[in-house]
Amino acid sequence: MARDVEAQLNYIESLISSVDAQIDAINKMVLEVQTTIQILSSDELRQSKERLISVGSGIFANGNLDLDSDLIVPIGSGVYIAEKRSETIERLKANIENLKESIQKLMDQRRTLVDQYNTVYTTEATRNIK
Repeated sequence: MARDVEAQLNYIESLISSVDAQIDAINKMVLEVQTTIQILSSDELRQSKERLISVGSGIFANGNLDLDSDLIVPIGSGVYIAEKRSETIERLKANIENLKESIQKLMDQRRTLVDQYNTVYTTEATRNIK
């Protein structure tokens, strides 16, 4: 196999690995957002008598949660807004849809890269047979 073809195949493999890592990271975000929606939708927090709030570095403090008052929600670039729990849940559901669209685009890119890899590999294999 010629060096340039081998380099091209290695490059495509690295791109596929990069796309796979991005898909994995986004899937983890989707799971985290789904968990947050479940928590916000559940009355379990209201019924819990003990609430520990992380203050960082593995340290927790006893605290109270008032889910009926506004939640402070990040909307990007270090900007936060106050909104009702129901609005936050809807925002999170929209975020999941956006993340799923991103996953689909990445899957399409991955398919294209795999097709390119197979084309380069098959073309080189055909040349070597002749």
